[in-house]
Amino acid sequence: MNKQKIFKSISGNFESLINRGVDSLDFWFSRNIHHVVITGLSRSGKSMFFTSFMSLLSQRSQQGFDNLPLLKSLPKELIKSVELKPIPGESIFPLDESLAKLQSGQWPDSTKQVFGFELVISLLPNNSFTKLIKRSKEVAFRFYDYPGEWLTDLPMLQKNYTDWSDSAWSQQLNPPQKFYANEWHQFVENYDFDLSPSPERVEDYIEQFKAYLIKAKAAGITLLQPGSMLLPNPSFDWLANGFAPLPSRITSDPNHLWTQNFSMNYLKFQQEWLQPLQEAYFSKADKQIVLLDLHEGLSHSRAHLQQLKETLSNLASSFVYGADKWYKPKILFRNEITKVAFVATKADLIPLSQQNNLLKLLQDMTSGVRAHLKEKDAEFQHFLISAIKTTDPGKTPNSIKFTNLNNKCEEWEFEEIPTSLKALDPTHNYPVIQSRVPEDLLPRMNRAQGIDQLVDYLIRS
Repeated sequence: MNKQKIFKSISGNFESLINRGVDSLDFWFSRNIHHVVITGLSRSGKSMFFTSFMSLLSQRSQQGFDNLPLLKSLPKELIKSVELKPIPGESIFPLDESLAKLQSGQWPDSTKQVFGFELVISLLPNNSFTKLIKRSKEVAFRFYDYPGEWLTDLPMLQKNYTDWSDSAWSQQLNPPQKFYANEWHQFVENYDFDLSPSPERVEDYIEQFKAYLIKAKAAGITLLQPGSMLLPNPSFDWLANGFAPLPSRITSDPNHLWTQNFSMNYLKFQQEWLQPLQEAYFSKADKQIVLLDLHEGLSHSRAHLQQLKETLSNLASSFVYGADKWYKPKILFRNEITKVAFVATKADLIPLSQQNNLLKLLQDMTSGVRAHLKEKDAEFQHFLISAIKTTDPGKTPNSIKFTNLNNKCEEWEFEEIPTSLKALDPTHNYPVIQSRVPEDLLPRMNRAQGIDQLVDYLIRS
């Protein structure tokens, strides 16, 4: 089977599942469903991860190709079937579109809305793995993909407008944000807040703030709120109900017209967008994958990585964690996350000799979140993955070869990757490899690193 036919089979078989009926009572009461929320900030590699993840599972389930050798929890001799299905009521992940882009030499588009799919496992009766699904006929793992910009907004649910505005200013006055906020700060410094907050003035003020967010995001800043402002949002009208940080001399006066206007709009944002978003997806999660692109932080500065670490710590308060104990009652429509997988993506972009150092750096980056998880007695592990193998070993242990965006072969020798933030010189950075989509796409996708171990961890009881 040639490459085009293989990709057509992968995507076509998955798309054909959309019309299958799932509305019978037997369907709902015979399944054990787990919700796996993929927590990845913007540019963390979620779209490529989803594309490779679904392709590998599809080949394994539909074509009998054992391309996940370390997936020990799904031995073929004990599995009745493994299927990929759409999630009822959700948009299906555009696997065929992502594969088509890869075939044309382009990386998949970043996520702009919620997508999802189910991994449905049916076991043969009376085998040692039936404990995985207890009394259910099958177990379904629902994986959700959503824009990373939405993720950073979740902590805003725990603050009122004044507190959020003050914290936003504090972040902008510290590195690395302060290096990109000069024009925005100059605009605010010269602004006449004695003028009433007319719709035209409010729109102008918000657009100036949005310009700062766009500039900072392009420079690798992760802690940006509201990130939702950067994406089209049919559920919230930013023109009519937008807001932005105000100087503390304004927010300290609760009766100031600008404070009142933005406080009211901030409340609408919480009630009409953030709260429904949290309840629809994040409150149901019982397992979590946290995707991190450490390469981008290393390419900028230690301050960028420190800010990423702060972002992760802030997000910990937006999820409900806890151990999976038999005696703990379930809260209606609300689960506790019992397992967390911290994942450093794009591991193929550094030599194998340096990957242990990258794993230690990942562990250092998650220390704040892990302290919170330990308090809640939740389980966690760390993983390095590459959704597609884009590099090859070089002539030395610390070098790798790759094809650049201009279709030229390069070989890079790497310095030692720091094992912690403290070990990274504040003024030092590491170049990031910009590799093109490989022509031997499918074989290199089948050489993806770490996905089998990640799935094994998630589905293991």
